[in-house]
Amino acid sequence: MTSGSVLYIEDNAINTTLVERILRARPGVTFGSAPDGRTGLDRAARHRPDLVLLDLDLPDMGGEQVLAALRASAATRDIPVIVVSGDTDPALHRRVLAGGAGYVLVKPYEIADLLGAVDGSLAGDRR
Repeated sequence: MTSGSVLYIEDNAINTTLVERILRARPGVTFGSAPDGRTGLDRAARHRPDLVLLDLDLPDMGGEQVLAALRASAATRDIPVIVVSGDTDPALHRRVLAGGAGYVLVKPYEIADLLGAVDGSLAGDRR
């Protein structure tokens, strides 16, 4: 059974609620969220989730900056990150993967793809 804690850094409340509901399919997973990059970085450092889901279009700073900050901090550098973005630019996807993201999911995504990425990340599957 998949278990662990997930932090979703996303400014769109509807997207946050959707992912929270999807993750209810994994009763062993606890869910938390942050509405912007700075709050997300603070919560990641304080709570040390087992996985971060990261939107790239945040109101206060870019998701790539958040990813770089997560990777630069000793407290968060080993937390797996799944980028969840509506951006379809392959160059951007290559950059975030090179920057330390384990997966990129493009919105709209299939529920099975999100669950598979979460399951893999929480099980230690590093691509």
